[in-house]
Amino acid sequence: MVAAPVSTPAPRGVCRTAGFSMMELMVVLTVMGILLGVAMPNFLRAGKRDTVETAAYDMQRQLSLARQKAISRRAHYRMTIDPSARTFRVERREDGTWVLDPAETFSWCDRVDALLSVGGNGGNLDIEIEPQGTVLATDAPAVIRFANSCGDTATVSFVRTGRLRLLTSSS
Repeated sequence: MVAAPVSTPAPRGVCRTAGFSMMELMVVLTVMGILLGVAMPNFLRAGKRDTVETAAYDMQRQLSLARQKAISRRAHYRMTIDPSARTFRVERREDGTWVLDPAETFSWCDRVDALLSVGGNGGNLDIEIEPQGTVLATDAPAVIRFANSCGDTATVSFVRTGRLRLLTSSS
């Protein structure tokens, strides 16, 4: 048989209360509010910077993958970029026509703008990769600069030899 716990009365003058007083809660909430108010702008700023970097990383990754495919399949590949629609796609030349490979159109955030210079010509929107992994001479160098309204930038450069570089900067 289990004996019931015996409760002993508190000594005279000692009050048993659990929890926090209203004053303690108010102090903690005030401190938390101040810290949140100071930290929130930094979190928002980091989010805006991340959208620029994400757009650049996605493009760099797809260019690198297209280059690898061009070498391994001994085929011409190209990336077609549409800055006004904020999209790009990778295509493979097959029997004289361009076919999507992969069958997907990629896009970047609408808060990020892109400035394109392919082969020193701002009007060219295609970067062609030859079967040996080099960029077509007329398309080199290809420079895609992503920027947001805060002045953060990320630049993807693709030179004739097939070397890809990504540079980021924050204001």
